[in-house]
Amino acid sequence: MRFNKQELLTLATQPSQEFDKEGVLFLRERQDGFFRRTEILLERWCRLRGNLLFYFKSRDLWSEPVGVVVLEQFTIKVDPQGVEPPHGFTIAFEGGLGQHVGASSEADRDSWIDAIQRSGYYKMRARLRELEQRLELKRGHDPDLDVHMWRLRRGNTIDPSELPICEVSLMCDNLLCDGHGRPPNPVIIAHVFIQSASVWLKYSNTEIIQRSSNPNFLNTISFRGSDGLNSESKIKFTAFDVRETVSQTATPLGCSTVTLGTLQENDRLRIPLKGNNNVTVGFLTITVWSLEREGSNPSTESTPLRAVQHHDPLVYCHRRSQSLPPRLGCKLKLPRQGEFKHIFGNPAVHTYRFHSGLGGDISVHEIMAESMLCFTFPQQLVGIWINEEKELLQEVAAMGELVEPWHSLQVELLDRHLQLLHLYSQAKENLQAHKGSFFKPSSRKFDRSLEFAPINLHLQRMWVQNETLKKCDFYDIVTVGAFTAHSHKSKNGGLIKLLQQVKESPIKGKTDNPSVNKIAMAHDAIQAIKQLRREVVDAMRTLMKLAKEKKTAGMLPICDEMVLKTRTLLTLWDSGLVEEALSFVEEHKVTPSMSDDIIAMSPFRRITQHLQFANLKSPDADDPVTPDSPSAQPLHSFFKVSRDRDNKVDQDQFVIFPDAEEDEKKPIDVNSNNEENKNEDYKTEDDEGTEEETTPMAQISNGHDSEKSRMFLDTHAMCSSPSANYYKPTDEPEPWDLTQLNIEASVMCLVSKVKFLCGRCSSPAVRLRNAQRGIGRSQSFRSELCAQQQEAVIFQPITKENKLNSRTNSDDNISQAVESATAVRNKFTEGLELCNITDWTRELRPSMKKLRQAMDGLLKTARLTHSVFRLQEDKKAAQRSCNVRYRRHVCFSHALTSLVTGLMAKLWCQKPDPTFVHILSTLGPLVSFEGLLSYYGDEIDMWGDMVVAIEDLRTVSFVLVPSSPSSRGGAYQPKVIGPRSSLSIQLPVPENVHSLLPLAPSSNQLTFHVTPVFFNIGINELATLAENLGSVKPQERSNADNFVRLNEYYHHYRKLGLANRHSTNYRGINSHKADASLSDLMNRLKAEVEHPKSKNVAVLQLAAVVCRKMKGLRFTSCKSAKDRTGMSVTLEQVNILSSEYDLAEHEFQRALDCTRSEGCRRENSYKNTGVRKYAFNSLQLYTLPKLYRPPQGTYGSAQS
Repeated sequence: MRFNKQELLTLATQPSQEFDKEGVLFLRERQDGFFRRTEILLERWCRLRGNLLFYFKSRDLWSEPVGVVVLEQFTIKVDPQGVEPPHGFTIAFEGGLGQHVGASSEADRDSWIDAIQRSGYYKMRARLRELEQRLELKRGHDPDLDVHMWRLRRGNTIDPSELPICEVSLMCDNLLCDGHGRPPNPVIIAHVFIQSASVWLKYSNTEIIQRSSNPNFLNTISFRGSDGLNSESKIKFTAFDVRETVSQTATPLGCSTVTLGTLQENDRLRIPLKGNNNVTVGFLTITVWSLEREGSNPSTESTPLRAVQHHDPLVYCHRRSQSLPPRLGCKLKLPRQGEFKHIFGNPAVHTYRFHSGLGGDISVHEIMAESMLCFTFPQQLVGIWINEEKELLQEVAAMGELVEPWHSLQVELLDRHLQLLHLYSQAKENLQAHKGSFFKPSSRKFDRSLEFAPINLHLQRMWVQNETLKKCDFYDIVTVGAFTAHSHKSKNGGLIKLLQQVKESPIKGKTDNPSVNKIAMAHDAIQAIKQLRREVVDAMRTLMKLAKEKKTAGMLPICDEMVLKTRTLLTLWDSGLVEEALSFVEEHKVTPSMSDDIIAMSPFRRITQHLQFANLKSPDADDPVTPDSPSAQPLHSFFKVSRDRDNKVDQDQFVIFPDAEEDEKKPIDVNSNNEENKNEDYKTEDDEGTEEETTPMAQISNGHDSEKSRMFLDTHAMCSSPSANYYKPTDEPEPWDLTQLNIEASVMCLVSKVKFLCGRCSSPAVRLRNAQRGIGRSQSFRSELCAQQQEAVIFQPITKENKLNSRTNSDDNISQAVESATAVRNKFTEGLELCNITDWTRELRPSMKKLRQAMDGLLKTARLTHSVFRLQEDKKAAQRSCNVRYRRHVCFSHALTSLVTGLMAKLWCQKPDPTFVHILSTLGPLVSFEGLLSYYGDEIDMWGDMVVAIEDLRTVSFVLVPSSPSSRGGAYQPKVIGPRSSLSIQLPVPENVHSLLPLAPSSNQLTFHVTPVFFNIGINELATLAENLGSVKPQERSNADNFVRLNEYYHHYRKLGLANRHSTNYRGINSHKADASLSDLMNRLKAEVEHPKSKNVAVLQLAAVVCRKMKGLRFTSCKSAKDRTGMSVTLEQVNILSSEYDLAEHEFQRALDCTRSEGCRRENSYKNTGVRKYAFNSLQLYTLPKLYRPPQGTYGSAQS
């Protein structure tokens, strides 16, 4: 045991009143002789204080202390009669050691035994608990009750927008020193008395200041009326001397009590602190500020005014030096936070006042809140993936039963989709059933039941106001755990390695079987057909509306658009692939002539028979089905997947299809005709879309009341009807040439009738296949869309309609055929007299219905072709693709939920920023992800998952739509629509934001994409090990690639003319005091990225500055977004105070320690682990960069 000898000597010689018991005892001690060891009894003076039993050299109380016995984890055994000494007992310690002790009498022995038994820490702790319980029963409340538990019991949460009664800052002077003349380590704790409940609550506390008799505290205290406080409430301020920061051992110095009304009446109050016996131990100075709400349109850096406002002269709160009090009469602004309480829950609020270099004050409000989207938004994503699995399942069932060996492959494919459907459905049920807080704590990161919810998702917000600089603003950071699937198989490099392995698998070594390209082309064609079919039907609906009103203006342009879209439909497919698939079905399909006894109970029939009566739409889809659709039954009742199979897999090594992983390194038969390119297959299945968008669309009447007559123009009913999407197993597939002819004839007829109604009766019929040009097998429709989407990330976003039309802009003869007017006989309009037509819609409806049915036939054939090629896919390759795809969905759900949270906070929870809205409408916002993962061990997997998940965000489009005031409950809930390969997120925005959008007169929406960048630098001891091993090259390459993307975005941003030139001087970045423009920051970031060094955190800090200057969104992650993330966000906040608000240089480290010890991030650790400490040990502390180290007493927990 290590101890301080001098301190123990001093303690042992304290006055008698400081000890629990003292007297003479006989101690049995060993004495080592020359030949043998003997035990003798020595009479010594002994003193007991707490759990320390001091013994002296002799029985004289003035003799020298020679030893101490620490009384912990022991039992006492009384010696039997006849043993020397006569009244003895033994103190037996755990582990076998013991101390034999004797007393002079039996009464003296019993007295010592009683005192020693009560001396142990656990005995004292139990006694304290007993006294507390008795006190609690007597008072009727917990003596340690704090305001957080009080709010929880009352069901009350803090509203950051609530106007406090007042805010106070504290400072002490002339605090007494200890006996050695050393100043105390003071901290002030404020208790409030709630009159209605007759209870004292611990309300708030300041930070601990080391060795100061005149401390000036940075933490401020806000008294809120929502906690039941009023002007009559008593406030007790108690000063403590913290002797040991790790265990928070403290002794009271003194206290003072005032009423809240007294504080309101005085701007500055100096009161004495009274200790024991009413002795003054120092003085407490309370400075009081009253707050006022921020004006409705004040000017800030983010929201410049359109007109200059004239303000009355104000008296600012200058703190000319730290020894002088601030000037009085200052009014602090309380910022407006919009609809914060509707989007974020359970906020924690901490307030500070820091000193600026100019002698003024910086008021800071730090807020941390949970996102209400954490469990609700992933439900929509899982619903999208459930729909797609149902879609693929129905495709296979629609093929009909095949003969062996294809029958077994059919059943395996059905079972695979059923298993995935079960996993997604179970995940959605778990998300829906979640109750309680709005975040998933880090302690549940291995819990598969909530694996689609991001870990520890919080908004970290800082509001800063410097009246001297006349400047205030919000600064948001979304903190979230790494976008990874913790419960899945690890040690595989994450998604980035898994996708590479799928691409480079030996099964792709052969090129004689290009079936993977067939699968990709079939999938792409299905998505394109669904998209074009929906757009054509929408165009037909618009035509019907115009025809009902007999408005010819606008009808011909709609016809031109329909011609282009149907022209694209006819060029999507290679007829050879269709014929190959149809021949395969015809050759291997079970014929009716086969005996029913043989196939009556086949597995395929058992599964598909259930599927015919199962609800194949997602539970949250609001699409109407056709009247003849079968009644819905729960599909999960037919699942063949056993939960026991899932339970056999280790929680952190979960794999959907473990057989595929086991055979991953085995040689695969490349002569099999089922070869597939796993990478292409992955893209195929991962990019497959849902059936239709689930947003409700207004029904437009076509002039008839019959529901069936309107059904053919109802997009959602059309796409929900199984007959419109799949062949029945007994149907005969329509020949491909006949499908093309039907589409061509329907469009020709419809356009001719429209032109006749518009007075263009001499126009000839339109030909769609003039100089028909197909798409080669090497270039799919989806690849072209994806290529255009990449451009849309940087440039003005383009719509899907423009993307489709761009393919056919070169086909000039098509549009010329529509426009030309020649006296050619038109058989579609012969015999019609315009004057005799009273109902235009009746004339157009038959042609429209035929066109819709022809497009349905095209989709049915495409689905049949797709299912044939998927059936021919290699089983192991398909299973591996499913494993990777499911993991990718988990990670993508984390990333997209976090991104939507950041966007909603920007759009809803602060004043509209015209600059940000302008960026949305032009090149889309920059999204900067900061990672603190070490490229070593399990965190390599996390890094690989994050890289892919963040990259996938580029394919998502965001649509700003006005919020619906009619349904306030769902007004703040974003909606997910579209297929998996091109998701679209509808973000509702408030009216004041929507009014700033540069919308076209015919549009009520704005679409944009984001540009995500991801910079990762490890900072803990594992990062040190990885750098010493030289294994961080992939991380360095990734950072360099992301800088290229950031630089490209910067060049486009610079063209907007928004670049500002505010000075930036960040601690930890080797910067100069001179003006740091955006171009200078980019040059410095380039130099840091191109010349990597050990734990180069300057990359992260510079990237954060650049992101903020370009009005981007900030995200910070480590494994659990708890400890390393807490160090990073607090450093970023104090950097902002230093660079933007002139924080005094000598206050930098104090401000950093204060926000880490008493701020929101320590609350985050407590919420996740139940321990109010950061999970760093001493070794980790010394490997962290200097500015990322927590203050003493705030770390040491091993909880993660």
